[in-house]
Amino acid sequence: MKKLSFAVIFSFIFTAAAFADSGVISQIVIEGLQNVKHKTVISAVNQKKGKPYSAEAARDDVRSILELGFFDNVEVRFDRASGILTYEVTEKPFIEKISFRGNKEFSESKLRSQSTLKEKEFYDLAKFEETKSKILAYYRDRGFADIRIEVYPTINPENNKMTITFLITEGNKITIGGIDIEGVISFSRSKILKLMKTRPKKVFKEDIFQADLRAIEIFYKNSGFMDFKLVSSSMTFNNERTQMFIVINISEGLKYRLGDITHTGNSAINDRQLRKLVKIKTGDTFDQSKVYETMQGIYEAYSDRGFLHAMIDPEFNRGEKEGIVDINFVITENSVVYVGNIYIDGLVSTREKVIRREILVKEGNVLAAGKVRRSMERIYNLGFIESAEPQILPTGSPDIMDLVFNVTEGKPGMITAGAGYSSVDFFVGSVQFQHMNLFGLAQRLNLLWEFGSRRQNYEISWTDPWIFERNASLTLSAYNIERKRDYSTVSDAYRENRVGASARVGPRISDYVGLMFGYTYEFIRLYDIDPSVKNDIEATTDLSKDRTSSVMGQIVYDSRDYIFDPSRGNRQLFNLQLAGGPVGGNVNFIKGMAKSSWFFPTFWKFVLSVNLNAGYIAPYGSQDNVPIYERFFIGGADTVRGYKYRTEIGPDEGGTIMTVANVEYKFPIVMEKGRTILQGAFFYDIGGTWAKMEDVDFTLGTGEKNLRSGVGFGIRFATPVFPLRLDWGYGLNHKPGETLQQFYFTIGNVF
Repeated sequence: MKKLSFAVIFSFIFTAAAFADSGVISQIVIEGLQNVKHKTVISAVNQKKGKPYSAEAARDDVRSILELGFFDNVEVRFDRASGILTYEVTEKPFIEKISFRGNKEFSESKLRSQSTLKEKEFYDLAKFEETKSKILAYYRDRGFADIRIEVYPTINPENNKMTITFLITEGNKITIGGIDIEGVISFSRSKILKLMKTRPKKVFKEDIFQADLRAIEIFYKNSGFMDFKLVSSSMTFNNERTQMFIVINISEGLKYRLGDITHTGNSAINDRQLRKLVKIKTGDTFDQSKVYETMQGIYEAYSDRGFLHAMIDPEFNRGEKEGIVDINFVITENSVVYVGNIYIDGLVSTREKVIRREILVKEGNVLAAGKVRRSMERIYNLGFIESAEPQILPTGSPDIMDLVFNVTEGKPGMITAGAGYSSVDFFVGSVQFQHMNLFGLAQRLNLLWEFGSRRQNYEISWTDPWIFERNASLTLSAYNIERKRDYSTVSDAYRENRVGASARVGPRISDYVGLMFGYTYEFIRLYDIDPSVKNDIEATTDLSKDRTSSVMGQIVYDSRDYIFDPSRGNRQLFNLQLAGGPVGGNVNFIKGMAKSSWFFPTFWKFVLSVNLNAGYIAPYGSQDNVPIYERFFIGGADTVRGYKYRTEIGPDEGGTIMTVANVEYKFPIVMEKGRTILQGAFFYDIGGTWAKMEDVDFTLGTGEKNLRSGVGFGIRFATPVFPLRLDWGYGLNHKPGETLQQFYFTIGNVF
């Protein structure tokens, strides 16, 4: 063996001494490991060999090691003389096996699915207690009220591995043998029992039983019994403990009617306005829900005026007459709250001004809750916002609040391709590119190509909702549409081709009222006309006249909450179009359209919708007739469902007068993030068209001049680009030989 030189030995001693004096780590040791791998712990340690020791870093390492979840305790030692850093760990027991004994009703796999503790994991006390609770709840929810669980854990000290045995004493399955309600005087016992979901022959569940007791209390207090009390509830069992008998003892108290209804403390809202908000009146039976509804209505009226700290407290004064209660709504208005700063968070591609211009409240204005709600509706109506939530933040002053709009953008652009079928156009394919937030400015671009045996459509449109930063929209569009048309009983009687362009500008007068002015120039051509109908078509249409130049004016009132799927509000529209004459072209007519749509929320997200539509068109000047391509045709997916479009309602050549009414009741089927993705609808449609005013007949029937009606149901599917509709309509006033029902697969809403 080769001897070390004196210089080498001296150098080694000097280096070791330097490490010791400076507190440099020479080695990291993990003690106490049994089932955890050494490298797993080392990966959680930030201190390194050859680096100076830090007590603070060591404490951080202890926390990191404990966060691994494998250890009950970790201690750290550092020997400055040797530079050895030691982490001494105490491992949690490693669960080798979990077993169940005594379970007869439920298999071991069923019980394992309830266990938060898992085999081949480390023991955790919180998970152990959760497992016991879940297994107990699993049994009790299925009628085993006497379930008992004993746990026997065993640990092998040599390898720290654990076996856990759950010993289960199931007891009998207990069902409800009967329910008795004592103290019922004013109603039949059966009426009160119907309020409960806890029923005989079912198993007892505590949460459902407590909800039943609340339902009974609400029923009584909404029926005049404002002093109602639940005195007691008890449970007894039969000798075999297989049946439970429930006794509920109540005290109805007096039934009250309303006496004087007053309010005090109001100054910002006058007495006349407050009386309109009161949902109760003298002589009514006391109804707690209507009292709360009145309180909520008054508070909303105050919050709409900026009194966010307003308080409404009802005083109940039992009068001298028995069973009469006077109510005084005590109003504490407090001070008005003003808007401090307005912040918009969450924007990625959208420019801030796009959201800010939809916000009706401004910095320094009164913080009106109604304007905040309407601002949220306007933001959603942009069409590319997935979620938007307002947040009110306190400032140094109680009368000033900052307002934050937390916005999440959806996908503004999409390319779609698909195919569909309708009773009018049969099979139709489409390719569409749509962008609803071009350049982050909320500009909309739509490119569409539709193709099929009866329809060809090329269309491009662009909309700027705030042209030149003014509160007005501008829409430019161009199109080339070719369709095969039916006439009377002749299918594919002729082809109709429209090529045109239009420009529309729409200034907004207020949040709800807007105007629209537009110009359209079209080339219209009818060709490939079936000889059997050519004379009929030429009787109303001069085939040589094919250039229509028209202007339009429109006024719209729109208070819908969400234009893509409204649940409340209404939309009123009146449109007047003038073609020919002073604006050129060789087709002269004037057309007026009126449309009224109303949306009423009923319960949950069920919505009743009503639509009324009417139109009139007349020629003028040298024009004797309205061309067939401008006349009114109804039937089909968008007017009166259950009838073929153009051929089963009204005169063969179309009408110059039209009226249609639709009633729909929509309900959600599938929801996502608070929005309805799939919904169903029941509907009733009625309408008619007439060639001249003296033909108008508002009676139902099968004649050409009668109104026709239909009923049906449908499915609505909200895609990211447009809504899809699948409707089945059944006509109630068909002529003999006509098909009684129709299926429709279409894009867009009826109204």
